[in-house]
Amino acid sequence: MSIEYTGINKQTAEGEVKNFLESCPDGAIFKMVINSKRGYLRIKIKNPGKGRIKKLIGKLRRKKPAP
Repeated sequence: MSIEYTGINKQTAEGEVKNFLESCPDGAIFKMVINSKRGYLRIKIKNPGKGRIKKLIGKLRRKKPAP
């Protein structure tokens, strides 16, 4: 989901980021990118339990042939 705001003040930006963080579950991991040259801030929620290695191990465990 993406929401874009153009021409907002500092208080509006603070309020929107605060609301976003409060709506996330406790223990959530975030990826934040700040690009000051282009003027944007990007925050994404990363799911720590779904790493590439864990997904691969889970797939291999499911595909074991029955004895």
